[in-house]
Amino acid sequence: MATLNLNIPRFYCYLRKEFLYDGTAHHNEFIQVCVFGVSSISGRALGFHVLTDNGAVIWRLPINALCHKINASPMPVDYLQFWDCFSYEITCTKFDRLAENRVKVHLKDGAWEGGQYMFTLDWYGNEDSEEAGEGGHKCAHIIALDNGNFGAQPNNRLQWFCPAFVTPFKDKPDYITNTRVWKVEREQETSTGYFYDSNQMHSQEQVNLYAKGSRSQADLSKKHTQTQEHTSVTQGLTEHCSGETSLYTISPKS
Repeated sequence: MATLNLNIPRFYCYLRKEFLYDGTAHHNEFIQVCVFGVSSISGRALGFHVLTDNGAVIWRLPINALCHKINASPMPVDYLQFWDCFSYEITCTKFDRLAENRVKVHLKDGAWEGGQYMFTLDWYGNEDSEEAGEGGHKCAHIIALDNGNFGAQPNNRLQWFCPAFVTPFKDKPDYITNTRVWKVEREQETSTGYFYDSNQMHSQEQVNLYAKGSRSQADLSKKHTQTQEHTSVTQGLTEHCSGETSLYTISPKS
């Protein structure tokens, strides 16, 4: 049975009220909500489940319906969430090493926006969610952005900060997407003995299982050359994201 609905670490924020009226009324008005869950429908944007401060539960809201600052400028949903859901099967993890870390998000228009890590959503159970390659697997890190919105962004749209360990890159790295899948159960002889003899354990070259189209050595060389010639220098990447985001937990009304 598909996961579809999932508990997430709850957080309190604002809901843009027009999403309670199908976008027809109450623009620039807000209501306080507790966000407690998410739904994943393959091929659609994430849907967040909220409990309003007047006692209603609202289902499957897009991420641009939510904000943690009332003065946050609305942004298109495809700026805040880069990929549609890959599967009905979804997981949620708050990674200890990333918890509360500062991060910069590379938005669709080329701008960088600072933020703070909250938790990570990831998919499984089908080819799109598990395959390697540029057309394969992506996760969605949920970020409280400094501009007051929330983002759901994959690894290759983010730069992380940790003064104790990270030296922020100045030039964008020329890394390329992995297209290989690793396996450890290989062709080898079996033995009637309890322990295998060392001469029966032959190391063999790993097979490249290219995903969604092959990548030849020529492709790799061309990609590397193009990347070197077109390395973009992003302004302000060396700055530690000093602007602190507002708390996305809102105290209950007295």
